[in-house]
Amino acid sequence: MIWIRADANREIGMGHLMRCLSVADALRSLNTEALFITADEEAAGLLAGRGYEYRILHTPYREPETELPSLLSMLAEDKPSLLLIDSYFVTESYLRQLRSVVKTAYMDDCANLPCPADIVINYNIYADKTDYRDMFSSDEDTRGIKLLLGPSYAPLRPEFAQTAYEIRQPVRHILVTTGGSDQYDLACQFLERAVTDSGLDALHYHVVSGAFNPHLAHLTDIANRHHNVHIHQNVQDMASLMRSCDIAVTAGGSTMYELCAAGVPIISFSFVENQTRLVQCFFNKKITAFGGDYQKDGNSMFDDLLPALKNLAADVERRRELSRKGRRLVDGQGATRLASMLLAHASIPPIQKP
Repeated sequence: MIWIRADANREIGMGHLMRCLSVADALRSLNTEALFITADEEAAGLLAGRGYEYRILHTPYREPETELPSLLSMLAEDKPSLLLIDSYFVTESYLRQLRSVVKTAYMDDCANLPCPADIVINYNIYADKTDYRDMFSSDEDTRGIKLLLGPSYAPLRPEFAQTAYEIRQPVRHILVTTGGSDQYDLACQFLERAVTDSGLDALHYHVVSGAFNPHLAHLTDIANRHHNVHIHQNVQDMASLMRSCDIAVTAGGSTMYELCAAGVPIISFSFVENQTRLVQCFFNKKITAFGGDYQKDGNSMFDDLLPALKNLAADVERRRELSRKGRRLVDGQGATRLASMLLAHASIPPIQKP
């Protein structure tokens, strides 16, 4: 069995857990089960609903060192074949102690600390092996670490395996996604402006509301006042919802890779520091349109975001080009690639289910 250490809650959203669930699903398709370890109870319902065993540490998720006595004891007793870790709060010491008792893989986004794990995964478009080599003081420290880098390892669900996508004219449907918790109420701020803008008020807005969104009442109020605002919760087939839309307005994060695989033209923006590099890199490579940086510009970000949406809606050739570039970047097979690599390192033969 492979264990996965990841959290989801109202502060950090769903991203870490959802991408790990994609890897777990891929492992399951290869006849290997995963067990999840979480700091608190907030993700329990989702994990149970997906049929995964889980254990709760009852520790503060921002202080992973405090969980080491309990986690190390569990590992010593049950001896899983490998532990996949996904958290922004881990330390070098935390990773070293876990690696001393179990084979480890670390899901990284930031490349900002030495990652003493057997496998380091960074599927971001900007991931570069030199970033990791430069973190360590000697070649000895990097010995035995396997780097899995770039969007070919983006851990998407099977529904994102590429199928046809049509660029439609005129634009009618806009997907809006701002992350699992949307701490700044950005979806509502955007909608309040878009539905009263003379160039955008006739469009239909499909808003994905995460399980931890504290602004659902505000969203519901907007939808009640405007027939062209549609709220989507507990979406079972996100790829189909994405493909039903003509443009996506999205915060930076794993959703961008999903949209690329689906072929949907993207306008992306950032609202926290760890999204800024991703959004800027996609824009610099001309894979997405740029919607702004809320952390830097605050509410004036919308002065750029709304015109960007108007311009992209009016430019069918640019939408075609963004769709082509996105699909070339991400093929939707990353979770299976990761699962196969984890199994190989754990010395578990991947057995395809009939």
